[in-house]
Amino acid sequence: MPVPLKPDRLLLLYGTQTGQAEAIAKEIAEKVEAQGLKFEIHDLGKTEKKFNIERETCVVIVTSTTGDGDPPDTALKFFRRLKKKTLPDDYLTNLNYALLGLGDSNYTNFCNAGKTLDRRLEELGAKRFYPSGWGDDAVGLEVAVEPWMEGVIPALCEFLGHTYKSGLCSDKAAADEKTLNTMEKSNESDVSKNLENSEFLKNGQNTEENEDNLQKEPGNNFQKEISDVRTENGASGKLFPENEESECQVASLKTSVLPLCRETLTIPVLSPAYLSLEYLDTEMKDSNTDETAIQNGVPFPSAASSVTMATVLSSTAMTHPEALKKTISLRLSIEQDSAFDYQPGDSISVVCSNSEDEVTRILHRLGVVDKADRVCQFSIIPGTKKKNPTVPQYYPSATSLHHLLRTCVDLREPPKKAFIRVLAEYTTEEQERRRLQELCSKQGSSDYLHFIREAGVSVFDLLLTFTSCNPPVERLLEHLPRLQPRPYSVCSSPVAEPGVIEVAFNIVEIPSGDGRMFDRTGVCTGMLDRLTKVIQQSYVDQCLPSEIDISERVTSLKLSPMKIPIFARTNQHFRLPDDLTVPLILVGPGTGVAPFIGFLRHREALRAKMEDPAMYGDTWLFFGCRHKDKDFLYRKLASFEENGILTRLCVCFSRDEQDSDEPRYVQDNIFRHAVELIPLIDKGAKIFVCGDAKNMAKDVNETVIKSLQEVKGLDVEEAKKQVMRLRLYKFYLEEVWT
Repeated sequence: MPVPLKPDRLLLLYGTQTGQAEAIAKEIAEKVEAQGLKFEIHDLGKTEKKFNIERETCVVIVTSTTGDGDPPDTALKFFRRLKKKTLPDDYLTNLNYALLGLGDSNYTNFCNAGKTLDRRLEELGAKRFYPSGWGDDAVGLEVAVEPWMEGVIPALCEFLGHTYKSGLCSDKAAADEKTLNTMEKSNESDVSKNLENSEFLKNGQNTEENEDNLQKEPGNNFQKEISDVRTENGASGKLFPENEESECQVASLKTSVLPLCRETLTIPVLSPAYLSLEYLDTEMKDSNTDETAIQNGVPFPSAASSVTMATVLSSTAMTHPEALKKTISLRLSIEQDSAFDYQPGDSISVVCSNSEDEVTRILHRLGVVDKADRVCQFSIIPGTKKKNPTVPQYYPSATSLHHLLRTCVDLREPPKKAFIRVLAEYTTEEQERRRLQELCSKQGSSDYLHFIREAGVSVFDLLLTFTSCNPPVERLLEHLPRLQPRPYSVCSSPVAEPGVIEVAFNIVEIPSGDGRMFDRTGVCTGMLDRLTKVIQQSYVDQCLPSEIDISERVTSLKLSPMKIPIFARTNQHFRLPDDLTVPLILVGPGTGVAPFIGFLRHREALRAKMEDPAMYGDTWLFFGCRHKDKDFLYRKLASFEENGILTRLCVCFSRDEQDSDEPRYVQDNIFRHAVELIPLIDKGAKIFVCGDAKNMAKDVNETVIKSLQEVKGLDVEEAKKQVMRLRLYKFYLEEVWT
């Protein structure tokens, strides 16, 4: 048995993929430090370097789940060590732990990494000193994480024999009568006045880009009797009608109602400032940033390659202009001698940047536009009370504020409560300050969830809504997370077309309202759409039999070759079997069909080399969309069925007029063909599902269970067990998103 370290040693460990688990672990560290406890905090990847779990006596672990229920990349070594079957049952008998798992219940293997670790620790003799918790990103991590953190600190103190001091991890904010009286009287909307007089709305006209059409007031959550009148020259009106009691108000992002507006609030302790920003006299020169300089060359999560600058070959609108969503097919060229390598089923990540227009507006709102292009330097404030403060590694050593906001930080992520607490500190108008305090308070958790998280409200939306909030830009940067690349499934084959990568994606469009102050597109999809718009082939063009030469169009427009930074992502399971005789069942509605286009192109190229093509395994594809004439992607799918690459192509159109017995969704078609599909599954067919996690993937899973019951006469529990076995042995694979 390993010799334990001293019993009062406390270790905080985290396994993180995108930074969420690390941020929560550091928040726990601040609370632990406030109690006067000594501790160390490490990434799980530091196992055997900074710690040995078998020698520890007290640990708190926070871990996320990634991929198909897998541990974070940096934590794989830690998980593998504990997974060894040779470890004795009392290997961790000296260990006492508390564990918080993070996940998303829209995915099948919710919090699987955390739950797997929890079971294994228990199997090896470790004991919990506090119940394990499971944060669900589908409903908001805060819903489970905050209560768990509130409970684990006193439990930790009790276990270590340390007196717990209440009130150290939160402040109190009482509602004063002046604020209440103001809320109960008629009050001119500050947002309306701001937007009426701001550069964001000029003479009632939209700004240049439709995506940035700013609205006067967040949300439409007002009763009819509340005055809400828009003038031709902007927006004006009153938040509340004359002589109305606050009980008649309707809650919104800016408006509080009883009982919250009268409660004494428990709010987070103000996080200490730690970043110092200095502007130099020199201007930042425009330069073509190579891949080593992107976000200071700091590696990205899930990266399986270095960043490569890919050249845009073509951009094509795949949907009719009247379709609900605009889908783009983007073809990229990569140098064949580069280190970039991929297989069908893989995804690439696009390193994206924020909208130039949005960044400029934020700079204006913060009052720093005149300094935005000057070279700036960051350092740590001397004497800061922040624990182990560091300038983020992904900040370039030589940068400007404009460049930093454009390429390094996420401006769209809904701000966390600690961030809103900082904004409240720099808000001068009492009613606005009180409302921000409510939104970050324990008592206002439901308002935070509804008006911030679910609405997708950004820090810029808050700055436009709460006009007396004027934080220094350094305070914002302390809380803005890293801008993460966006993943897209590859629909090409390195064998069929070497050096070419093709992806397909929907342009994410997010309208104003519910606290969002302007129309917007997705950070990455909007960027790609704007970048390639000048060369985009229309829906009509792509339906023509001959392709248009994009290189000629680029030359005629005197454009430089368009470059996009990309990298290959890790992929452990969602790949074709090497054996072409293995049957496949592919389910991909909408853009979920993208990886299967790559599958079919790849198998077509390999089948041509088979000694006995008759041995080629049955391959079924289930595709669906709303309208056959508007959003039927990859209309050439039928050619794969004609040449034998596809055994069956089953399509359905959910919004077209058709007979009541016709299938509308992919799961309808699966059940219709259950008698043919179940024997394939019994023969070892691999099921691949790609697309929406919230509804489609769950419905397909239920349909496979139902099909097993129908064809094999199983009861529901046995059918569920068979599907679980398929998943366990990687015969049922998903690539889904929310």
